[in-house]
Amino acid sequence: MPDFYYTIKARTLSDNHGGDSPWAWPPVFSGLVVADDRKIARAMIEEEYGRAFPVRVLQKDLDQHHYLLGMKELGEHDEYIRSRFRETACLECSAVFRLIDKYNDAYCDYKGPNYCSAKCHQAGKARDVSELKLASQGLVPAVIYCVMQKSTGKAYVGQTIRPFTLRWWEHLTYPGECKFHKALELAGVTDFAFSVLEVVRFPIDCPSKSAYLNDRERHWVDTLNAVAEGFNSVRPAGINPQQSLEMCLADT
Repeated sequence: MPDFYYTIKARTLSDNHGGDSPWAWPPVFSGLVVADDRKIARAMIEEEYGRAFPVRVLQKDLDQHHYLLGMKELGEHDEYIRSRFRETACLECSAVFRLIDKYNDAYCDYKGPNYCSAKCHQAGKARDVSELKLASQGLVPAVIYCVMQKSTGKAYVGQTIRPFTLRWWEHLTYPGECKFHKALELAGVTDFAFSVLEVVRFPIDCPSKSAYLNDRERHWVDTLNAVAEGFNSVRPAGINPQQSLEMCLADT
């Protein structure tokens, strides 16, 4: 059965709206119902609140209605809305919360993702700044990492100049449309193992660190056959392989 996302908006206090909407934002409440069709979904919502809601109100009838119901049937590309209803662990204190509950709580002091409160957000933000500063100073090494699917042995190879655990977290938290992220979504995180393949040490005379890093990533992509039989979509471009090999030998 399809999911229906709904919002209940309240009428603004002002009678002079001009070009503005007469309905206040954010909504008074937002929720999700599962039903066979839109009509049944609306009936379920109205039964829950014990009242009927209009879905459209003419200007001349505004005085007769204080609330407006908005409804949207969610499709396969509405992952952003669905994510609001999933339980999330706070990155700072590990408390479990749902983003939608924060949206519906008028007294919530932090309505963003990843953290349960403004206090945890500030603490986490300070830690992020500290980690990125270490990376920019070269105190956090560049690495080539691998995410291996346990059930199939298929690999995804990546690179990062930031704390590598942060990169793994980003894959899980901000998925895209690539085949690696689709596999993560289908199989679940417990079917994957993260590891560091190489801590990259740049040659002294390296003409381009980003190109050299691409070369090291390409080496591991080829070694693990991560494009043809794994989750990488392309082979990284960089310095030509012979030049990369010469720099590696010169640095040993």
